[in-house]
Amino acid sequence: FTELGEGPHWDIASQSLYYVSLSNGIIYRWDYGEKKVYGAKIDGVDEASFIIPVKGQRGCFVVGDFNRVVMIRWDGRSGKSVIVREVVATDPALDHNRLNDGKVDPWGRLYFGTLLKEERGNPFEKATGVLYRYCARTKQLVEQDRDIYISNGLAWNRQTNKFYFADSGANEIKEYDIDLDGNLINGQLWYDFKVKGKSPGYFCDGMTIDAEGNLFVAMFGGSKVVKISPEKKIIQEIKVPAPQVTSVAFGGPQLDELFVTTAGKLFKDPQKDPAGALFRVTGLGAKGLPM
Repeated sequence: FTELGEGPHWDIASQSLYYVSLSNGIIYRWDYGEKKVYGAKIDGVDEASFIIPVKGQRGCFVVGDFNRVVMIRWDGRSGKSVIVREVVATDPALDHNRLNDGKVDPWGRLYFGTLLKEERGNPFEKATGVLYRYCARTKQLVEQDRDIYISNGLAWNRQTNKFYFADSGANEIKEYDIDLDGNLINGQLWYDFKVKGKSPGYFCDGMTIDAEGNLFVAMFGGSKVVKISPEKKIIQEIKVPAPQVTSVAFGGPQLDELFVTTAGKLFKDPQKDPAGALFRVTGLGAKGLPM
């Protein structure tokens, strides 16, 4: 059970799901063959907002930590991992923000977003967040969008060359075009979860996309994942036995199993088991894409 489960990433090579407990900086690996979870603390990291394996470097991962991205080394079994180096940090002038969700696009480019640190104010009220692309060539961050409340889910539709981004504070998903350098342009509102301008009592969090272009969106506080068609219609609701649903990712040998992370941490209401559990949903008739 995680305090704040987040960032699920299916790794085909190891047939494992990697994910994090953001608020206490623990990284996890669920081994598909063994049906067993391994966890580790990272020396020098207090928060871990995402974990992504580095292609071609076995045992190396990039992890979001407060206002920086670090490369770590972990064997996937031991209870400790170590920082290899800092990859990039955000502008010190924006140290009131912290990293949240991050992913790599189908072409291997890293994107992540930020939000106002909770001790500096309410991120649902102050849109200080920024969405970034990391340029491996220049080793610099390239700002993609700003005035974001709570940066969350990221998903790419390679067939249509569209990018989707969830802002939990605004409770909406935006759609962008992608230029040849990977910059996100022409951002516009794609789906609004508010009802007549008001919150339905839950908000969009992490998300993923299937091979047919449907978005699967975790609804924090809603005990569910919703499936939204390219025509912007909710065509399925997947009930989850934990209210604070944080993120989703397809995995399994056929990429047809949906993994769902949840949070056991007290935000508004005390949580009971199985809050904080990792769930696996089968039989959806949907298939994801390699991450």
